[in-house]
Amino acid sequence: MQLATSRSAAEVWEFIDAETERRRQQAESAATEQKAAKALQPSKKSWAARPWQCLGSDVELEEAAITSHRPPCVLLAHQPRRAFHQVCNLSDKDSSELWNSSQMECRPFKDPTYDLRRMEQDTAVQAVPLTQDLAVQATPARAVPGSTQYEARSLAEQEKENLLTSEAVAQFLDRVWPRCNEALQQNEVTNIFEDDFAFLGDDDSGTGNRKENTISEYQSFTDLQHSKGKAVSAIHWLPHRKGVVAVACTDPQSFNQRVDALGGAPASHAVLIWNFRDPIHPELILESPYEVFCFQSNPLQPEVITGGCYNGQIIMWDTASQEERIAQSRPAGEEGKASKEDAGSEERGMTAVVKGSHLSLVDASHTTCVTDLQWLPGMSFTRDGRPPTATKAAENPKAAGRECNFFATTAGDGRIMFWDMRVGHNRRKVKREREDEEVEWRPTCVVHLTRPEGGDLGALHTCFNLKDTLKTTFFVGSSDGELVYADWIKPEGEEHPDYSKACVRAHNGAIISLQRSPFFEDVVVSVGDWSLALWKEGQHQTPLFTSPHAPAPYTAGCWSPTRPGVIYAARADGVLEVWDLLDRSHEPSMTAAPCTTPITYLAFSPAGAPPAAGGRSVQQLLAVGDGAGVLHIMDLPRNLRRRVPSEVNTMHAFLTRHLARLDYLQACKPRRAQLLKEHQERQKIAEEEREAAALAAAQAAANSAAAAAAAAAAGEPVGVPVAAMPIRNANKDIDEQAEEAYRKMEDAFRVQLGLVPDGVAVT
Repeated sequence: MQLATSRSAAEVWEFIDAETERRRQQAESAATEQKAAKALQPSKKSWAARPWQCLGSDVELEEAAITSHRPPCVLLAHQPRRAFHQVCNLSDKDSSELWNSSQMECRPFKDPTYDLRRMEQDTAVQAVPLTQDLAVQATPARAVPGSTQYEARSLAEQEKENLLTSEAVAQFLDRVWPRCNEALQQNEVTNIFEDDFAFLGDDDSGTGNRKENTISEYQSFTDLQHSKGKAVSAIHWLPHRKGVVAVACTDPQSFNQRVDALGGAPASHAVLIWNFRDPIHPELILESPYEVFCFQSNPLQPEVITGGCYNGQIIMWDTASQEERIAQSRPAGEEGKASKEDAGSEERGMTAVVKGSHLSLVDASHTTCVTDLQWLPGMSFTRDGRPPTATKAAENPKAAGRECNFFATTAGDGRIMFWDMRVGHNRRKVKREREDEEVEWRPTCVVHLTRPEGGDLGALHTCFNLKDTLKTTFFVGSSDGELVYADWIKPEGEEHPDYSKACVRAHNGAIISLQRSPFFEDVVVSVGDWSLALWKEGQHQTPLFTSPHAPAPYTAGCWSPTRPGVIYAARADGVLEVWDLLDRSHEPSMTAAPCTTPITYLAFSPAGAPPAAGGRSVQQLLAVGDGAGVLHIMDLPRNLRRRVPSEVNTMHAFLTRHLARLDYLQACKPRRAQLLKEHQERQKIAEEEREAAALAAAQAAANSAAAAAAAAAAGEPVGVPVAAMPIRNANKDIDEQAEEAYRKMEDAFRVQLGLVPDGVAVT
């Protein structure tokens, strides 16, 4: 059957038939591929979904679940706005402490039937470390032949001459000469000794605890009545009591001010004894009619204390009864703690006052202020100045070591007085008019020191050798910076002997400290003006070592009792310097500023024998007195109190090296004097030759002038001879040539340094 239709409808029918055929073929191919894939895959068991069947686990899940049986509690916490962003410190407290009846209805209590159940868990821990097998090559390396040159190689004289005259050496010198010349010129205009790192800050980021490397303040003492507005003049640690220190304070007035103050009400002066138990109230007050500038306790009888006054008298106190009272008022076993009765009495100002038991005669005492006092254990003195070998104490050295009856005082009147603490022990037996007659206390021996040029020596400090009691020589430091080596033995047959053996100008100012080394008995340190110096007994003319000048004048100094090479020096600006000579000798190793006022005194606590190298070191305290009357107790770090290994031998080598240097300089003095004398003689001969040449030239000029005058009178032409030319014109030409050469060299040097561009004229 045939149908007639339009072309557009026919095209639609053809498209539908083609699309149907294409989809049929695609479905057949997909079915074929699926059948092939199923043939390759293994057969799998199919699972059928089944409904949930409970076997009892629902009950356990319900028990483990947390179900709320009440509405949640709401807690509102509030705080004022100013408390925002503040540090909050939380702590645990019992609920009974926080209970408040106005805010809580029931009091909290502990439930005795409360039981807390906890789940247990089994955990395994590996307690045995893992092991591993390793091998180490223990046999030494193979032998290698080697050689060492132990003898210096030198050239023969002919080889040296050939080398110095060779062309290669000449070229080398021509090549390096400009560089050496430039370096020398730079040294002239540049300070090569300036420390560029001195302007940088100290590096505080080092390892270790800061407290172990710095000097810290342990405690301080001051009294509003006796030390305020005064200066500390002396400090002394009581050796028989731990943590007890005595201090004397004086008014920092001049002589004119003291004269103006005469005639007023008598002032009370005292020495304060402080105990670490109570830093506010002194334990004892030693009363004195005059200001005490120096004092010390007897090393074998510490309850006896002697002091030197401003008017030159010597005062003695006996604190035995007061110390017994203090010991009885303190419970047994509580040496470092204060009892309630003591604290109450101290709060009421009930500090015990000890008056002086003896006071020396004014006529027999010093005429100026006593500046130093030192006990001399094991030594004895006689009125006629006999040597100690003739005394009873020297005949029995063991007994002398157990006695300490004499002490020495020093003053600006130039006299060293030796006193016996046994007042009236050696006085003449004279019948007294009254039984209550007061005993006169006079010095046993007096040594008058004078200057070599005449006049009294203004002595400030003395230094005796306490280890060798048979030695009669000692050092004295004066107010003019003189160091005197004297002998207190009076020569026989001399009425006014000269006790001074040697005198040298040690410092430009007063020697404010003079102390013998605790490790080397023949080495003494002197501190004065802006430097400190080490002196060796027997070498009195030149010091072994002198420190560079300090930024401020020194006011005190002392040796370290545990470190042989450490010296402490205090300055007027309140800075404490620590000089470790084994570490560095051009500057202090450590500095500290315990106060802002001048430091006036330094004293170490008696810590017993110094610890050995590598041993355990105990606490070491240093008492520092300042110009405001405050006593500072400084705690020294471990590196300043603990001795390093072989430090004594190293310090001995340091001193020996400097002594060898002095011996070498002493040996070179004659040769230097001879060379200086020869140089002066050559200068004298040259000067005479120049004068003779000038005289000859002047004579020749005079003769030429006379000849010219005679020729002019005769009418002959006058010529100027060569000999008549002035000598000064030749000298002027030489000076101008030297000046021109120097200016050329200076201009070239400026061009090399870049100060003037090359090619620019220099005027």
